[in-house]
Amino acid sequence: MSHASQSEVTFVGLQQFLSDTGFDQSATINNVLAFHHRATGTIVTLSIPADGKTVRSADLLSIAMRLENQGLVDHSVLQQFRSGRLPVAS
Repeated sequence: MSHASQSEVTFVGLQQFLSDTGFDQSATINNVLAFHHRATGTIVTLSIPADGKTVRSADLLSIAMRLENQGLVDHSVLQQFRSGRLPVAS
């Protein structure tokens, strides 16, 4: 899968990226969404932002670490996460 880069990481954009990467939204608990990757059993969480847009840095770091540890995306995608850009399928 090739990826382009979006200049700002948004909540909706990150939800779509997780879906494109094979994650299903499995639960909502208080202000947190949980996503499950069926093929690997990986679970990631994403805080629902008060403004409906902003993604917490801690969520991005946590998701990037899970993607890397489970080998779910290539190195170029991880580099984009680390630089604060959202990889999107092209």
